[in-house]
Amino acid sequence: MPIAHLKMQQLTDVERADLEAALRDPARFHSDGKEVGLAAIILPVLLIPLEIVLLHEMRSSSIRPLAVFAHFFDWFPRSLSILWDGDFLVLAGAVAIPIAIVAIVAYGIRTRGRHGHAITSFGVVRIRGDTLRVLRYADMAETQIEERNFPRYQIVTDELELRAKDGGSLVMYGFGLEQRKALIDAQVSARARPFGGA
Repeated sequence: MPIAHLKMQQLTDVERADLEAALRDPARFHSDGKEVGLAAIILPVLLIPLEIVLLHEMRSSSIRPLAVFAHFFDWFPRSLSILWDGDFLVLAGAVAIPIAIVAIVAYGIRTRGRHGHAITSFGVVRIRGDTLRVLRYADMAETQIEERNFPRYQIVTDELELRAKDGGSLVMYGFGLEQRKALIDAQVSARARPFGGA
């Protein structure tokens, strides 16, 4: 399959070093991580008031966590109706929200600066934290820029589609993609040129 799904540690040492260098070079890295960074800040802030409301509800209605779980085990497995019980839902929410807040913040910190497309010496890499999709230049069939317009798309941007020989594709969105297309086309042309050619 031309577009390989890899983890960072599956790259060779040379490829990993080249990818790390591309992530620090704005000309070679097209980041879409600003949205992820904003979400990692905004979502926990939005969840905090809900946690406060749930904790207040637990305190005002005298929900006792151990009593709720004791009731659950009394009825299990004959009935799972407790899962729809108001006291259980308040308790479950009060426990799940702090876990979600920590997970979102940890993901945002761990993957900071690692969301987008990197143009490396061996191919174009879509990176999401430690997860990679690699389209090597030898497997690239064509590159094409189009404009994303209304009414089909809500945000008007350019779209650079990198199509693999098997029909799969990587797609970059944003503005200023002509320079990235030129850089990718130059890499593809260099590999297509016969050995010793001009």
